[in-house]
Amino acid sequence: MILYHRTTDDAAEQILREGFRDATGFYGTDQQFSGVWLSNVPLDGNEGAKGDTLLQVYLSEQVIADYEWIEDGKPYREWLVPAQLANQQAKVSVAVEADEFDPDLYRVPPCSGARGLVANNASDDLNESRTFVQTSRSPVVQTDD
Repeated sequence: MILYHRTTDDAAEQILREGFRDATGFYGTDQQFSGVWLSNVPLDGNEGAKGDTLLQVYLSEQVIADYEWIEDGKPYREWLVPAQLANQQAKVSVAVEADEFDPDLYRVPPCSGARGLVANNASDDLNESRTFVQTSRSPVVQTDD
């Protein structure tokens, strides 16, 4: 399952280098909770997510099922996953909005087709459609053909 985590540029670099760290807060409750916030769609400041960098986090839905925060009327899904679990089980990469993506810098592996490179994240509930591109592909190698 592809999930998203928005953060600052510096924090994203640290996450990619050292892994996630638990955040702790009350999150609208009277009890403290700790973990890493992940969502099934890219969130922004309107939903409380802060930062300019969007990370794609690949985790099995079965692994995170017990950590989902279910709220009535919320048009997206969220999980507060322990950092240790995310660091052990997740594959993390930087996502770039399609309008910022330079296709000349990345290639699609011949066997996988475009679906391995572009994930279309349309959400009728959020009244928007965004396309994000995983940037962990190899740079294009120019040849003199």
